[in-house]
Amino acid sequence: MDRAISNRAATLQALIDTATAPALAVLRSGPAHARVALPAAVAPAASGAAATQPTVELPDPPPAVIDWLARAALLYGVPFEYITPDGRMLPKESIRFFYVDLNWIHRLLEGAVSIGLSTSADSVQMMATIEQLVDQALSHSSTVRPSLRAKATSGHSRAGAALKAAAAQSSAAGGTATGPITGLLIRSAAVSGWPGVEVSAYADDAATQKLPLLRLDRLSDDVLIALFDGLPRVVNFLQPPESLHFGVRPTTSFASGYMSFLRGLGYGGYPAGQQIQGQQAAVAMRSGAAAGVLDVAASAASLQTAMKTLGALDSAGTFTAAEFAVQMVRAAGMQSFQWGVPAPAEAAAPAVGRIAG
Repeated sequence: MDRAISNRAATLQALIDTATAPALAVLRSGPAHARVALPAAVAPAASGAAATQPTVELPDPPPAVIDWLARAALLYGVPFEYITPDGRMLPKESIRFFYVDLNWIHRLLEGAVSIGLSTSADSVQMMATIEQLVDQALSHSSTVRPSLRAKATSGHSRAGAALKAAAAQSSAAGGTATGPITGLLIRSAAVSGWPGVEVSAYADDAATQKLPLLRLDRLSDDVLIALFDGLPRVVNFLQPPESLHFGVRPTTSFASGYMSFLRGLGYGGYPAGQQIQGQQAAVAMRSGAAAGVLDVAASAASLQTAMKTLGALDSAGTFTAAEFAVQMVRAAGMQSFQWGVPAPAEAAAPAVGRIAG
């Protein structure tokens, strides 16, 4: 019984090999849009004559199919349990960097396109074209984000037009991903606290060679995913620019416990708006029931005195609400992660993290 089953399996395998050999040969040597030669019969030609193999023109897959597969290649629609099988791999207030395994992506796309197979001829055609189909999907991966953003802003004429133009330009350029697809997952309260956070990745330590951002999405209230085209050496997280606000810094240098860095106002050789290196002034807080509330009058007087001492005010020593606001402005904060840089001590405020190799 076992030998009979083995013989039937061997015969079936031989038939499959014979049927698919011409198609696979074209796949290995043919152009991107190949003509697949299917055998007219499985049996060899009589009297040694060459068998006639009609050429079948395979149509290009619909653009909608390529777009869908390109999104799947960037993990759109993939259950989170397949990306992070165990929640302990991404604990709260953590970040994880990773590579995307293209072998896994190939299997994902093969599984997606195999749903419509119903005959052996379909299987042969898929075997002949699956690699080309996967390559097309991957080559369009860089056009996915501009296209989605263009659709999301279709109701805003100016922003929508700009994003549509960017998507068209990316598509016209081929949109081919040139490097390995890498990415990060972050689980933090900062995801919901900074809904418009900007993520930038760079291929060099000097942060001058920016990598294309393939995907940036919130998977939940506290989980963010980002995918890049290439291997990052530096990754920067920047607060939304619109989060510009007033603020002070805690310090032990002044009795009040708070201070503000000083900025030039265009006088005394200090450029307007530019921080004066190494110079700060005490900021006063109210006491009693209003503890923790800024004492505006006392703080303004402290800042004015410090600026006057530096010669950073006009000849009249003018210090109005406008000058006070310049000193109090705090720009959007940035958190940077750099490859190979040791993580700072927990007690210190982290300025640079580490991308684990």
